[in-house]
Amino acid sequence: MTAASQYSRLPGRSGFFVSHSLWLSVDHVLSVRRNPFSESYRRYYFADIQAIVLTELPNLVAPYGYVAALLLIVTTAALFYTRHPAWGIFSALVSLGTLLWSWRSADCSCYVQTSVSSEMLPSLRQKVNAAKTLALLKTEIEKTQGAVGSEVLEARPADTRSRRVASPKAGLRHSSGRLHWIVFALMVIRGALSSPPLLGVASVPLNFATSGVGMLVLLFLVLAAVQQRNSDLAGDVRRVIYTALVFDLVSGVGGFLVGINIAFRLGPRATNHATIIANPALRALELLDLIGFCMLGLAGLILMWRHQRGSAPPPIEVGDSR
Repeated sequence: MTAASQYSRLPGRSGFFVSHSLWLSVDHVLSVRRNPFSESYRRYYFADIQAIVLTELPNLVAPYGYVAALLLIVTTAALFYTRHPAWGIFSALVSLGTLLWSWRSADCSCYVQTSVSSEMLPSLRQKVNAAKTLALLKTEIEKTQGAVGSEVLEARPADTRSRRVASPKAGLRHSSGRLHWIVFALMVIRGALSSPPLLGVASVPLNFATSGVGMLVLLFLVLAAVQQRNSDLAGDVRRVIYTALVFDLVSGVGGFLVGINIAFRLGPRATNHATIIANPALRALELLDLIGFCMLGLAGLILMWRHQRGSAPPPIEVGDSR
């Protein structure tokens, strides 16, 4: 990049370790990709830009992120109330990171088209910043190319416009199912880890193991739900994944509410493991996790076995020479 006076920063930015930004110059816009070790640049001259396309995307991340941040804030208050300042500070930091991540989540995508390529502008991933940047770019492009009236756009043949929009329908994508095998096995393990508290056994390593396996189950369930879209996996397998994902979320919210209830009712006595595991609501939740995770995991394993057995090619039979 040349002298800073030749460029002005445009609204919009994305990334943490690898960041993207746009800079406005006299006759072009500069896209900058920066990481801790290097920088790369891409110039788009106003005279070469044919179109800038902004597409709104459904932001499914932000609502869940805001709810998770709110739950973490309540958890922070409960931890400080029960005299666990270290965990309270950690929960506060996680809630702040979740809130920032949700606030910066993408709700649009933007592409610039020239005569030789069509490329994405990663820094324009939020509609508020994208609208400001596109207004500035439109002014500069019209200074160079002149304003394009609606009659020019309407003069294009209708069949030409439709051919650019039409796209072939994608077929089903093959899925090996390895991720599904893993997540169903982890669900059985997660259910089995719910049995020791029902027998009155509780320890810090067991709690860490249960939490770790639970986080892996949720992560792999989300990945499996995304991967199985438009795939050739059996419908029963896909429905088990969606059901397990809903059950895991309900179980997590239920565990959070039960934990908050126990923390506020017991107060400083919440550090007594024997008192906690004897709570009827917690024992009912552990029993529900034991039954739910084990049944869904075993059902998924059986359905995956049947699916792969049914989709495998038949063995080659050697006939006799009669």
